[in-house]
Amino acid sequence: MRRKFVAAAAAFVCLCAPSFAGEPLFSRVYTTDTEPAGHIEIEQVVRNRNSRSMGTYNAFDFRTEFEIGVTDDFQASLYVNNLMMHAKGAPDDDDPLGATGFRRTGTYFQGLSMEFIYRLYSPYKDGFGLAFYLEPEFGAHDLHDGLAYSGTVGGEYRIIFQKNFLDDQLIFTYNLVLETEGIRFKGEKRYTGELDFNNEVGLAYRFAPNWFAGIEGRNHNEYGQFHKFEHSVYWAGPAIHYGGERFWATLGYLRQVYGSPHGIDENGTPVGRNLFLRSHERNEITLKVGYAF
Repeated sequence: MRRKFVAAAAAFVCLCAPSFAGEPLFSRVYTTDTEPAGHIEIEQVVRNRNSRSMGTYNAFDFRTEFEIGVTDDFQASLYVNNLMMHAKGAPDDDDPLGATGFRRTGTYFQGLSMEFIYRLYSPYKDGFGLAFYLEPEFGAHDLHDGLAYSGTVGGEYRIIFQKNFLDDQLIFTYNLVLETEGIRFKGEKRYTGELDFNNEVGLAYRFAPNWFAGIEGRNHNEYGQFHKFEHSVYWAGPAIHYGGERFWATLGYLRQVYGSPHGIDENGTPVGRNLFLRSHERNEITLKVGYAF
């Protein structure tokens, strides 16, 4: 009888335990959870970005990840990124036809990237979580307009903070994100520098065994040539996550809620305020699924 009780208690604890390490609770925001040492995971991300300030714009990002836990606090990943786009009369700051609306339909190899996450503190052992993220990337086609690159490289850097409450039932996380790119489109001789400074925040609550529901927000700020402010835009929306023993899935929706300024005129002067950004999508729907070996 005692053995049966212990077994039942252990099963209950497993069911109510926090999400399996390495699983994303949000569509964009990262937690400090990492893949355990020796574990391998395959992750597929499908993201739909749609609706700009005019015309038709509909893009699908396909990101396939191969992830391995090097140690319990350090994981490495390889991403293969592809893009499918249909645009007609859509605006874009980088496209030569972007002022009047560009037209492009097709499937493109978007690029390759690697991901390294090192966790310095764990929210389950140290009271809070702190991790550092590095993602070097090589781009073949532009994510937003599909234009071909010629030798474009970049990097994404994150400082990830996490704090758990209510015996790990409520999870708060914040990401400070920097992205740098040296962009050269096909046919151009010079590189164009770009710096993105982002704030991302998420709050998730475990409402049932293996299930989390939450809300996340994202603020994106872009600087041309690494110093010239161009625009700032905000998204917010819900996310839901299921984590089983080996399989997990996350679905999230982000809606653009504010953008400033609306655009840049021919002299580089910001025009318009409190409108949707010309070259950024109003809606973003993300599905992530993964399987751990």
